[in-house]
Amino acid sequence: MMELNTLLVPVDFSDISKAAFLGAAQLATGDDCAVILLHVIDLAVPQMVEKLEFATVEEVVSKLRTQAESTLEAWKQLVEKPIDVQIVVCEGQPFMEIVRKAEEFQVDAILMSKLGNRGQMEKLLFGSTAERVTRWATRPVIVLPPV
Repeated sequence: MMELNTLLVPVDFSDISKAAFLGAAQLATGDDCAVILLHVIDLAVPQMVEKLEFATVEEVVSKLRTQAESTLEAWKQLVEKPIDVQIVVCEGQPFMEIVRKAEEFQVDAILMSKLGNRGQMEKLLFGSTAERVTRWATRPVIVLPPV
């Protein structure tokens, strides 16, 4: 059986992605198991805000990063099992960053939810982030259906 020492769990703060994180914490096995909790700030929103002249990209990204880190720290406290939970917040196109971070951290698998916060029209036109990750990842991908 495949040992899952290190799992990468990308989250978008939906209830479904939170459940995926908690499930990953239960699935992680081995003496030095770790869950890397990843949030990718999609730069499309800060760029749109900047075009509307409400704030600069840097200001929006800074606020989103602070909020993400705070929420991930709170989620980290929900894990009852003694495992290492690492928090990573980065910027970019979500599926590309997920694949990139999986390679960078040499994870045993990526565990993510099938659906998240993206709009239905975007999913119809471009596919979900999970679909893109499974298409491009060189590491195993475990996709959980919505519960």
